[in-house]
Amino acid sequence: MQPHAPQPEPDDTDDYFHAYFGADAEYYMDRLEQYRQGRKLMFNWGAFFFGIAWMLYRKLYKEALLAMATIVVLSFLVERLIQTAGLTGGAALLANNAFTIGWSLLLGFIGNWLYLRQAHVQVQKVLAQAPGQQAAFAQLQQLGGITFIPHIIVAALIAVLLLLTQFSR
Repeated sequence: MQPHAPQPEPDDTDDYFHAYFGADAEYYMDRLEQYRQGRKLMFNWGAFFFGIAWMLYRKLYKEALLAMATIVVLSFLVERLIQTAGLTGGAALLANNAFTIGWSLLLGFIGNWLYLRQAHVQVQKVLAQAPGQQAAFAQLQQLGGITFIPHIIVAALIAVLLLLTQFSR
């Protein structure tokens, strides 16, 4: 579509969202319909169990970086709270576990919202810029879907760090 063209109605964009969602389109199309009906928080088990790894898998890169930074800061604060309160042993472990479960629940509840929000932004951006329908579909298929590339990069970095620590002894 040309930039001056009117934006399609929500039902007209379903095929574009389908292209963006890729292999899991049926699941996310169902969530998109719920989102359009006003239901913003929907639990996502993948986001709950895998958190940042799920975000990277779904190409939520900015959100994953923000989540990592937030976890680092909150973990530091929880550790300081544990030290200040004088918690040791089982009580300290309980506090850390409560933090982990709370964080996982938060990601589980906002995971779909984050992904649908990103999908909406990408679909609208592509529709405003793409020269035609086929170009829009192709671009959305490339932008959306899933990827393992960040996981491979992280695994490679971990392997390099492990090798460096082995050879630095």
